[in-house]
Amino acid sequence: MRARRIAVLLLRRLLFMIPILFGVITVTFFVTRLAGGDPAYLIAGAFATPEVIAEIQAQIGTDKSIGQQYVNFLSGAVRLDFGEAIFTGNPVQDDLGARLPATIELVAFSLALGLILGVSSGVFAARRRGRKSDKTVNATSFSLLSLPDFWFGLILLYVFFFKLSWAPPPVGQLSANDPSPTDITGAAVLDSIITANPAALKAAVGHAALPVVTLGVLLAAPISRLTRSSMLEVLQADYMQFGQACGFPKSRLRRYGVRAALPPVVTLAGIIFSILIGGAVLVEVIFSWGGAAQYAATAIIQSDYPAIQAFVFVAGAISVFVFLIVDLLYVLIDPRVKL
Repeated sequence: MRARRIAVLLLRRLLFMIPILFGVITVTFFVTRLAGGDPAYLIAGAFATPEVIAEIQAQIGTDKSIGQQYVNFLSGAVRLDFGEAIFTGNPVQDDLGARLPATIELVAFSLALGLILGVSSGVFAARRRGRKSDKTVNATSFSLLSLPDFWFGLILLYVFFFKLSWAPPPVGQLSANDPSPTDITGAAVLDSIITANPAALKAAVGHAALPVVTLGVLLAAPISRLTRSSMLEVLQADYMQFGQACGFPKSRLRRYGVRAALPPVVTLAGIIFSILIGGAVLVEVIFSWGGAAQYAATAIIQSDYPAIQAFVFVAGAISVFVFLIVDLLYVLIDPRVKL
């Protein structure tokens, strides 16, 4: 019965994705047009004649009415064909397919590190409320919340690459002279594991270490504060007090308490993951990661309509899937949740 209810939830969420994604790509299409900046002028250059500009507009389709452009865009989006990126000349789906795995890998590892540090420190602080260790955790998390990710990344790069020479150069997932795994997914660490290539795995982990630590440590701060507040609420709940009165072992009560405190943390993790798909751009630029966020930022600067629209569509789809996973985790963590 439980499996059937989960299957119904999956089907309902998948059907709900259709109007959400339609709204996302529609809003994105019109916002990019209203923002102005016809890319034909950027492609043609400052000294182009009106005839050259008109020819370029005809080639990229910006000479048509907004309505016609919208219809053409929707017909292509249904087929997952977003056209060619204006400045790379490649199909947009190919560009994103080559860059998105690197961003997802970076965000996933960073979020995992943030959850490990944040949940453990939050639970630790909640169990020692009012003590010096609790105040230390609170002060540390509050300080980390005020640090910009690009600044923290530059500091780590300066210390561990320029001064200590412990980290590899910030040239992306792998250096030119590093052993490379067979390209299966486009994510260097995952491909190294799939192909059982320890040399490539060592190199990929070395390159990923600093950007992952940059984002992971900073993400641990809000996760820690939320975990602490949620854990304090659980520890003061009547059922926990009743468990203590009944003489349940502290380890069992602690395990139950952590589980009961996790739902809001899972929600925050889903929000963070969705935001970082496009929000990790500064870290990607600093470490030359070559991911989708860096690609999207370049597309915005260059008014590359097809690239912008495709990225927003993909980011929206990922967000919907992430929150579908969050709903399923809710059910697994808390049996009281009704589907």
